Amino acid sequence: MKKIKTAQTGSQKVFPMGWGGGKARYSKAFSLLPSLKTFICNLFKGELSRVNGEQSRQSRVNREQNDINANNCRTVNSRQFTHNSSLSAVHSLAFTLAETLIVMGIIGVVAALTIPNVNKNTGEAEKVAKVKKIYAELSEAHDRATAVYGPINTWPSSCDHKCYRGRILEFMKFQKTCEERENETTENPNNGCTPCNFYNINNTFWDTDVCYCGILLNNGIGLNIDGLDIKCHYDNFTVNDIQNSCGIIHVDIDGPKKGKSIWGNDIFDFAITKNGIKPIGSEEGWNDNEIKNHCFNIGEFCTAWVINTGNMDYLDADENGKCKHSNKTLSTTVSSCK
Repeated sequence: MKKIKTAQTGSQKVFPMGWGGGKARYSKAFSLLPSLKTFICNLFKGELSRVNGEQSRQSRVNREQNDINANNCRTVNSRQFTHNSSLSAVHSLAFTLAETLIVMGIIGVVAALTIPNVNKNTGEAEKVAKVKKIYAELSEAHDRATAVYGPINTWPSSCDHKCYRGRILEFMKFQKTCEERENETTENPNNGCTPCNFYNINNTFWDTDVCYCGILLNNGIGLNIDGLDIKCHYDNFTVNDIQNSCGIIHVDIDGPKKGKSIWGNDIFDFAITKNGIKPIGSEEGWNDNEIKNHCFNIGEFCTAWVINTGNMDYLDADENGKCKHSNKTLSTTVSSCK
């Protein structure tokens, strides 16, 4: 066996070239261990940090989800409480069948007591408005006709009630005119414009006369022109001397085919005078006795009352003007039963 020679230098042994190179390589490798250890530690630390961060994030997400669930729970509970409270309020406000029937009964009694009066007042208000409107229309037509043809007492004697009708109709809107029909015997006769039968305020048959020279206006009101004394001698018309007027215009505010044609209810009279159209009952000297005899008793001359007072309270009074539903008595100074 070949002996290996060694050389020593002091305390150190000198290895052969082969041994010495191997040891150098091992020494170099071992010198890398601290760096590798540091790298591995850092790697584990980074991974550990990442894991901890992920756990922290997941924990935060879990907390947020828990908060959301808690809020949703509180919201649901709050809504449920509100719903339950609303249901309780509804139940507390609900009526039983008995209570509902009692309320309906009370409403029915009140309606039965009030609706007829409301309808009556509304109907009378509409009639008053119609009377006032036709008064204004007749007055305007008469005044315009006399402005064109001169004062009525200067018109030729041949200009009778048909002539007068033609002249005022130049200034009125109408559907048609109707001619006179005498000696009517049919039930509720009319000439197509105005009625022929008249009833007093007590709904008692009063008179059957001719259907005079008629006009049916666009608004459905019928006019009847009764005679025309063209001389028109007097300035004013008086109840005691009806011939002092130039003529009479009977107005049916309901038209020819509606109602019974009752004076003071749907039939109202106007006088043709030299001073224009006048509602009958407005003449000077009209007193309580004449009101009682001609309006409260018959209804024939209530036109001025309606226009001046704006009511038809005489329908709620007896023949002496004593109000049926109050202690008042109608007169020239007391104009309403209310």
